[in-house]
Amino acid sequence: MLSLYFADARLWRYVLRGLSEFLDVVGIRLHPEEGLRIKAMDPSHVILVDFSIPKTAFDSYNVKKEELITINLELAAKVLRRATRNDKLYLESDGTRLTLGLVSKGGVERYFIMPLLSQKFEEIPELSLELNSYAKIVGPVFATAISILAKAGETLRITADKESIRLASVSDLGEVEFEFSTATGTLVDYQPPDEEIVNNYSLEYIELLGNIAKLADMVTVKLGPEMPIEIDMELSSGAQLKAYVAPRVE
Repeated sequence: MLSLYFADARLWRYVLRGLSEFLDVVGIRLHPEEGLRIKAMDPSHVILVDFSIPKTAFDSYNVKKEELITINLELAAKVLRRATRNDKLYLESDGTRLTLGLVSKGGVERYFIMPLLSQKFEEIPELSLELNSYAKIVGPVFATAISILAKAGETLRITADKESIRLASVSDLGEVEFEFSTATGTLVDYQPPDEEIVNNYSLEYIELLGNIAKLADMVTVKLGPEMPIEIDMELSSGAQLKAYVAPRVE
């Protein structure tokens, strides 16, 4: 038997909805001391998402031993689609089924019960990439830029040089570009590359991360020449999301 309360159910709504775009099921690993972690990779190995919440971030955390619970993402995303910033998430499992609850500040409680799945998962190894350039952008600013770029095309071109980082969407109809720099105040911090980097990524995957970035205080974008992009988000209550997206080969 395990149970927990987390202050911001809306965060779970965006994370699970994003994962449900490329996965049917996901494993939630709970550790009595380290907290909760969801680590998932899409079948084509283009995107890897690592979502974690430390034990100290929960309002209540009752986990006696390490557990892995497997859930249907589509069903969980539907349950949480009405979650707001005023709702707490309640999660309870007896080993055979999962109870998801939304508890509002007014005391209204809504509970949904779903069966746990028996699917097993292969452990995803930790990535160790040498990404020497990074840019820190305020979360909602990054989210707005990605939302606009996704409407303009399917490919995200990222150019990083000594002065700035530029995000552009390229299509047959034209190009839309956002430029971020410390000089204009659109970057909180910037470590430029030794030489200019120009990488392309699929906006289909980056857009999923952009939707979650609405809730992030800060987004850190890390780059290397012809390397996967690493996107780190500082989320509410100490939660963190780290994602890697492989470069697009034209």
